[in-house]
Amino acid sequence: MSKSRTGALFLLLAGILLSGTIEDSRRNAIVKAAEKVGPSVVSISVLSHRVVARSPFFEFWGDFWRDFFPPEYFREEVQSLGSGIIFDSRGYILTNQHVVENAEIIKVTLPDGRTFDGELVGASEKLDVAVVRIKGKNLPEAPIGNSDTLYIGEWAIAIGNPLGFLLEDLQPTVTVGVISAVHRTIKEKEGGRLYRDMIQTDAAINPGNSGGPLVNSLGEVIGINTFIFSKSGGSEGMGFAIPINTAIKVAREIINHGKVREGYIGVYVQNLTPDLKKALGYRKLYGILVSSVDPESPVHSRLKESDIVEKINGRFIYNTGDWEDFTYALVPGDTLRMKVFRNGREFEIKAVAVEIKERGEFVKEFGVTVTKVTPYYIHKFNLTTSEGLVVLKVKEGSVADRIGLQRGDVLLSINGVKIESPGDIKKGIRRARRKGFLHIVINRGGSIYQATVGF
Repeated sequence: MSKSRTGALFLLLAGILLSGTIEDSRRNAIVKAAEKVGPSVVSISVLSHRVVARSPFFEFWGDFWRDFFPPEYFREEVQSLGSGIIFDSRGYILTNQHVVENAEIIKVTLPDGRTFDGELVGASEKLDVAVVRIKGKNLPEAPIGNSDTLYIGEWAIAIGNPLGFLLEDLQPTVTVGVISAVHRTIKEKEGGRLYRDMIQTDAAINPGNSGGPLVNSLGEVIGINTFIFSKSGGSEGMGFAIPINTAIKVAREIINHGKVREGYIGVYVQNLTPDLKKALGYRKLYGILVSSVDPESPVHSRLKESDIVEKINGRFIYNTGDWEDFTYALVPGDTLRMKVFRNGREFEIKAVAVEIKERGEFVKEFGVTVTKVTPYYIHKFNLTTSEGLVVLKVKEGSVADRIGLQRGDVLLSINGVKIESPGDIKKGIRRARRKGFLHIVINRGGSIYQATVGF
């Protein structure tokens, strides 16, 4: 074979190999991950209504004209868009609670063009997680990862529908960044919702992306995109996602129990000060002090006041915020493996969260369900007293409802009768009927309130 033919053959083979290498480099891990999860990312369209007031007079001239020309009230249609992820082939979709809040009609559209009516199975406002269900066949299920094993700096892929159908394209948008941080705590400016243990990413998350998946380079869902920090309204490199382990746990609670049951450990802690460390002979930089243990706690016989919790499930605990990362979303059956320091030695305790079922007695004459104040209710409702009876439920239209009693209020006295039992409430109501007025003293959130009404 001539040298010219040999050279030509070599160049041909080199071109083939090179083109294959370029093609392989284009189909990198990010492309494959997006292809793997993309079919299960849905667009969620929500229709709701709100009551608004409008008057041309005080719009232009201020509230002076409000008394002369009262505003007109009408129902305004509100449309919103978000994203979601099919995590169960039976049609269950994970999204944010704020995406479907007050929804009257939910429409779900898949990337393949199919559109379904969505049913809200349930939601947790506290944790901002919701489950929507659609009825269909051959629904693509997203692979679910483990958000407890994230590396700071690893690839993060945000998938969702930031512009809804404005682009006239059903395919979701893909943006790429890294895991910037984990275990972030952020308080919402409007509404005051507290987000704990969040994943931070610089992958662009824009309006409409809420509820969509955050994905790792293996094509596994590791979080639910939830919100951004932004001055402009667009992505500025600080997006936050709910860890998928938390979101899936909440979703299973909603599906299996119709609500998110509250898991209870009954251990209360405080930060260690230098003086406390010195008094306890403790020199480590981490650890929090056990301040009290509820008698109803599953670890009441094994954990004591002045114990120091050093680790939970292998993670060092430095302050009460770290502790609350583990306890804010507990459900019955969750397990905390604690490493504890006591009197110069270390040992381990396994705490399995239990469900505290609120039981009280209904007082028909007043329309309230009440029970004794216990450590559980003191911490649940931020009470500052152990006296009286705590209100668990107020019957609509009852005497208690008309005077504005709320769940978590503590009844202290009615018409001079100190409240220590449901019978005392009945006695106070009888006295109110004789006198023609009702005077009540309550503790609400640590403050004392009194009210007198005709009866």
